Amino acid sequence: MNAIVVIIATIIALAFDASFAGIFTLRSTGSITPQAIPCLVVFIALFAPETAALFVALALGILVDLSPGHGELGAGAHLIGPNALGFVVTTLLILRVRNIVFRRRILTIAFFTSGAVIVTAAVQAFVLITRGLMPWNPAVVGGGFGAFAKLFGTAIYTGLLAVPLGWYFLSTIGMWKFHSPTGRRATWR
Repeated sequence: MNAIVVIIATIIALAFDASFAGIFTLRSTGSITPQAIPCLVVFIALFAPETAALFVALALGILVDLSPGHGELGAGAHLIGPNALGFVVTTLLILRVRNIVFRRRILTIAFFTSGAVIVTAAVQAFVLITRGLMPWNPAVVGGGFGAFAKLFGTAIYTGLLAVPLGWYFLSTIGMWKFHSPTGRRATWR
């Protein structure tokens, strides 16, 4: 896998999520905003070797946790873990099914990206609830049907964003230099 291409794609996706995604926010439906990072995580999980995919998912999750608006605690501190664990769990799920799906289809990337948003949010909710059960942390407040509807809308909207992003990723797949270490030549001896 070409690390320079991954770094450039990460910078562009983080910049999109941090600033440019606000242009696409649907304020009439509860401020639903699409995300580019889950699409990148799904694309890498579909094509990269397993170890590299898990490492990149963890690194992207840590970067998202450290970015503004995610995982912020009091006094400017950040909670590293919810997105990192969510992206790793998403990658593990995709790695289990990637051999039985059509990986080079845009709809596959869009479907898995919508699922990635939901899985990542479920892991985030689990981490925050577990953290809230500790006696020295404040209890988790909020949620309910409104938050679930916003999550579902964000998942669908991010899946729609994954259509053009997935097309771009698939059209540049040669630059990524994905290769599987287990091919016919690797196992023939």
